[in-house]
Amino acid sequence: MIRSMTGFGRADAMILDVPSTIEVRCVNGRYLEVSTKVPREWSDKESLIREVVRGHVTRGSITVTIRRDEKTNSRAAKANVEVAASYLTALRQIQEQLHLPGTISIELLANLPDIFSPPEEAADDDTLWADLSASLRRALEALTAMRDREGAELARDLRERLAVIERGLESIEATASERVAAERVRLRERVAQIMGEAGVDEQRLALEIVLLSEKLDVTEECVRLRSHIKHMRQYMDSPEHAGRKLNFLLQEMNREVNTIGSKSNHAEVAVIVVGMKEELERMREQVQNVE
Repeated sequence: MIRSMTGFGRADAMILDVPSTIEVRCVNGRYLEVSTKVPREWSDKESLIREVVRGHVTRGSITVTIRRDEKTNSRAAKANVEVAASYLTALRQIQEQLHLPGTISIELLANLPDIFSPPEEAADDDTLWADLSASLRRALEALTAMRDREGAELARDLRERLAVIERGLESIEATASERVAAERVRLRERVAQIMGEAGVDEQRLALEIVLLSEKLDVTEECVRLRSHIKHMRQYMDSPEHAGRKLNFLLQEMNREVNTIGSKSNHAEVAVIVVGMKEELERMREQVQNVE
């Protein structure tokens, strides 16, 4: 299956009656890495959030961001005005009795104990997680939908490039079969020209022709390359995630193409090989984004 590693998903929800937004972003990564940015009072849910993400994503660098609309948050922190007033009175007494200069600022009061009451704890932790996890799954579903759409475009591009490589392989196979026969004739003519009236040692010539044929023969490499192309299409159609397998196959395909180019030693084949290597490099870049 071809699924892009990059994508974005978002879900708006009411979590404990507070309007909230969950955003999930994913970029390329060799392994699965999940980072979270959540309100401090929900930090104990970070491990649970990561587990839910792992159920939807296998590779990539994931960032989960959860925001709450604090303006409508009924559990916002409360200011203890009476406590602040008592602090202010005490500080002024100290200032007067000790004849101290300066002013008593809001920053000073804000750092004193018990000036603010923390937000009230959720009455039902199960309800919090039920709201949070349901919203997170909706954001992840939106992320997956986007990654699937991008994956379909990647698959289309990869199939087109595979077809180009396959056509190049067919041309190489046709050229290689004709070239072995032509090289045999050329070698015989060359030997006869050198030997002249002394004649040609047919046994030695036959041995040289066999050695030349083995040196020029790329049948084995072509068969392996065609097999890699076949398996690549199978992995792309498989329901399993194919990113790592495709990357491995591309390395093997590049190795076979290089061998074909070095063994052929033929201008026409060299041009085809260069084109195939360019397509493989573009495919390799695309596959880096496949889960």
